[in-house]
Amino acid sequence: MPTNAQLKPFDWNGIGKQQGDEATECSFWTGREGQLCVQYFRPGSDVQYQPHTHSEYTIVVCLEGEVFKKQLGQTQVIGPGEVMMGNHGVEHASGYFARQGRPCEAVTISLDRRLLVNLTSDFDLPGLEGEMCAAFVGKVNGSALRDCAQGIAQEMRNKLVGHKLVIETQAIRLLVETIRCWPRAGILEIEADQSNHLPRREFVRAYEFMRWCRKESFRLQHLCRFLGSSEERFNRLFLASTRHTPASFYNRMLLHRGAELLRNPKLSVKEIGFELGFKTPSHFIAAFRREFAFAPQEYHQHASVNGPLLQFG
Repeated sequence: MPTNAQLKPFDWNGIGKQQGDEATECSFWTGREGQLCVQYFRPGSDVQYQPHTHSEYTIVVCLEGEVFKKQLGQTQVIGPGEVMMGNHGVEHASGYFARQGRPCEAVTISLDRRLLVNLTSDFDLPGLEGEMCAAFVGKVNGSALRDCAQGIAQEMRNKLVGHKLVIETQAIRLLVETIRCWPRAGILEIEADQSNHLPRREFVRAYEFMRWCRKESFRLQHLCRFLGSSEERFNRLFLASTRHTPASFYNRMLLHRGAELLRNPKLSVKEIGFELGFKTPSHFIAAFRREFAFAPQEYHQHASVNGPLLQFG
């Protein structure tokens, strides 16, 4: 069982500062039947999610900073007041970035495919039968969308009496307003992966657990206990969502984080290996070389003079 000190960074009621970051704000609301989930997210530092797949659709509204998503061969970036969608059964990568000294702030709605099926006839959407599904590309904006997202963010932050009912009402309105204003030329009919994947809420929470967990402390049983999931179920759905086992995915995240730290000329390779939780510098060096095909010392020297060799996300 993790200690309280180990679990503190993953407490969504208030994640503590880590590595000099500002505190992250992240909260979820889930509808009664689990078909609708809302997230308010204000990360304390830039976040990039490696490629993964969800069974849900998502509507992402940027309130501050920038949000990007790579899917269907396109990269879409949205700023304050703009909206984009993630698609059911489509692999994508995404990220949340501060801009002009202001941290990113976003509201995301995850919705079960069945909710969208119910709107097919009313909104003249492509048929969603069998293996085919609608895919939304591009981005939109509008005052109604921004107002709904801001209202959701305020309710999730303040948690006044009746806030759950207000969040549900605003989320449904945001869904309807988004579909109303989406250009029909930006709605494709594609064949998507219909298998079960890890729900977005669990993926985000698992990602943050991995992001802040030192290598010496990472245990799958601790992560599954934190999520309230069995190890068998989590392993199966995580592999379907990411094409990696949780351990492999965690190790890649850890080494990518190490490469980011190596951009700082004030930190030595030994200090970075210790910070990540490797038992010895040689252990960190060997793992880094296996992942990137060159030693951390080489990357450290190049990044301090010429900028980073690696791009993440």
